[in-house]
Amino acid sequence: MGLLGDNPDLFGAGLFMVLSAGPLLIARTVRQSHRATAHQLAEAENAGYVRALDHVARGLLDIPAPPPTGHRRDRAEQVAGNVITLRPQYLPQLERKAQ
Repeated sequence: MGLLGDNPDLFGAGLFMVLSAGPLLIARTVRQSHRATAHQLAEAENAGYVRALDHVARGLLDIPAPPPTGHRRDRAEQVAGNVITLRPQYLPQLERKAQ
């Protein structure tokens, strides 16, 4: 209401209410998450297992990653999977000699 009209007092009161409500909402959410019951935790864990089994059944987890393409093709294979080093080791290029 303070934004629609030309009332700085109403705007200040609304801004104060919004800013003071933020930490209270965060505290309430943290408190509620700490009071989760054993039944709620078991239900969440079961839902995770069901989702993982669904992904396995659809073949979403078994698809190998495609090989890298583009300008990174000439780089050596990364040892740790998807880690890219700051100074990658390039494959040695064979020298071309005139025949």
